[in-house]
Amino acid sequence: MENVTRALFMAFAMFVFIIALSYSMYMIRSLNSTSKTLMYRVDETNNYESIELKDLGSSDLNNDIRKARTVGIDTIIPTLYRYYKESYSVKILDEEGNLMQYFDTTTEGAVMTANSTLNKTNQQKALMSLYGTADSPGNLFGAPWMGNTNKDTKARLDMYISGTSGYINNTWVDYSAKYNNIENSESEGYIYLNYYKDRLFKETFSQYAYEGDTLTTEDDELETLTGSKQVSTKIVITYQLLPKS
Repeated sequence: MENVTRALFMAFAMFVFIIALSYSMYMIRSLNSTSKTLMYRVDETNNYESIELKDLGSSDLNNDIRKARTVGIDTIIPTLYRYYKESYSVKILDEEGNLMQYFDTTTEGAVMTANSTLNKTNQQKALMSLYGTADSPGNLFGAPWMGNTNKDTKARLDMYISGTSGYINNTWVDYSAKYNNIENSESEGYIYLNYYKDRLFKETFSQYAYEGDTLTTEDDELETLTGSKQVSTKIVITYQLLPKS
């Protein structure tokens, strides 16, 4: 009788153990699911539409591979606020195709380095010529926002969109002035985006190589070559201002 009682006690203890283990596994799965849900909800990027291109070919990295569409600044603004998080580039052009502003963390990082380098290489000189002078199209002001990308890049975008100015890491960034080098009187030449709130833009997609073997041509143009280093590419979204209707 004693053996039967002991066997029943052991069976009951095993049953309780199985129930406790099952409940513990359930609680772990529930906690994991809850934590994933909370992380998803607090991550603002989950509400963004990801930018990607299908069937990217390596034979011609500069070909547009999507049909153009017509958009307003309500489409451009959220795209700009994601460029440094999703690592794509944005170019904004005037009606003639001249560069008005450029958003690309790879180029901006290179400009910031070139801006602080005393003995610049030919490539750095070319970068400063393209993006570093006060009267150049797409002036990046030395890209001071790259010191703290998440915080300062947003500050730069706020200035660009609203047409304001201010200091970013002790560097004056001014998006309130007109371009000095746009001579076409039909182009307003303002460099902030809200000025064009009633205008339309043509949106196109392409890609470019940002890693690989490069050289500087006689015209100080940067050219990427396919060499021993594998070429990495980045999506480029271009918005060109359309003529007034």
